[in-house]
Amino acid sequence: MQREFLVENKWFKKIRNGQKVYEIRLDYPSRQNLKVGNLIRIKNQDSGDFEVAQIEQIEKFDSFKGLFAAIDNLKLGFENNDPNNYLEIEKYYSKEQQKEHKAVAYKIKLVKFNLDEIDNFVFDMDGTLLNEKNDIFKKNIASIEKFQQMGKKVIIATGRPYYTLQTTISNIKPDFPMITSNGAMIYDNQNHQLIHYDSMPSKDAQQMFDKLMELNYEFLIYTTNGMFGHPTGATKFFPERDNYSFLAPGVYTEIDATFDINKYHVCKFLILTDSAQPSLIKQIKELSASLSSIHGLYSRKTMYDVMENTATKGKGLMYLASKYSLDLNRTIAFGDGENDISMFDVVKYSVSMDNGFEITKKSSVYPGYDNNSPWIEKLLLFLESK
Repeated sequence: MQREFLVENKWFKKIRNGQKVYEIRLDYPSRQNLKVGNLIRIKNQDSGDFEVAQIEQIEKFDSFKGLFAAIDNLKLGFENNDPNNYLEIEKYYSKEQQKEHKAVAYKIKLVKFNLDEIDNFVFDMDGTLLNEKNDIFKKNIASIEKFQQMGKKVIIATGRPYYTLQTTISNIKPDFPMITSNGAMIYDNQNHQLIHYDSMPSKDAQQMFDKLMELNYEFLIYTTNGMFGHPTGATKFFPERDNYSFLAPGVYTEIDATFDINKYHVCKFLILTDSAQPSLIKQIKELSASLSSIHGLYSRKTMYDVMENTATKGKGLMYLASKYSLDLNRTIAFGDGENDISMFDVVKYSVSMDNGFEITKKSSVYPGYDNNSPWIEKLLLFLESK
């Protein structure tokens, strides 16, 4: 769900000074899930400056001519109610585009960031809380501890499986079970118990496994009771992780084409896209799209994840919210990948890392910093200045 609205400098100034209280667009699919109460980011396309606004009302029209006839043009940022004002907007959107997508007016109210309105902090791991050396900066750990001392709650939502997380979160004490494998597995780290999982049908898992073996990809399979890997030597992924020798015996096993995948509850495939020719990933995406019970997306730029359809970080957050009475309107989520967008869609506040995907940045309320420096304290100071 796209929350970023790019505007020209002249319109940005009018929004900032309160003269323009409607933002008008074509009703593109990328914004059709926006609802009253959602926050959006109004970004000055010339300077990069931004304001955050809350949607107070959504009105849809067959054309901009109809929109301008129904809404006071002064509130649209115009100087008068000239009946031809709508022609200014038709410089950007043709009549054909209006016929296809219709016009939409979002009534907005500028809002300021207030830490007191946030109870829960949700952190992605790789590309967000973890830097590229697979460490968490001590300053970020101190910031998280400070949140918890203030009574805030900390949640981990990651694409990793729970069995590879233990060393990386040794200095963090999440307040609730961890959302792992992009929501496919939720693990209670205090009681060492898998409390929820979504696995893909065996026949679909088998088809995906067969295709990956056929194309000779490097990949991992996350199951409810262990992880299986297929290294080919095409990348440094497995050697950089010491072939997972740091895990407890039996947690990780290397496999070949004889692997019987039907013996396991498969929750996720992690596919290393740079381990085969770039053109081949199209076949994986096409297979994923053809199987109605699974879906695929990118968690990192060279990692394509495939899960069961209901397995998303957003659904994982909704599960925790239901089980532990969490208010998602008082929750902020931080992430960098396509797999983080689903949780941005269900919480009120969201931050996309500067090192993240462009689509992820456009889907968040606030922009963030790069994960390779201590960013949490700096980001909060910046947000509180907005």
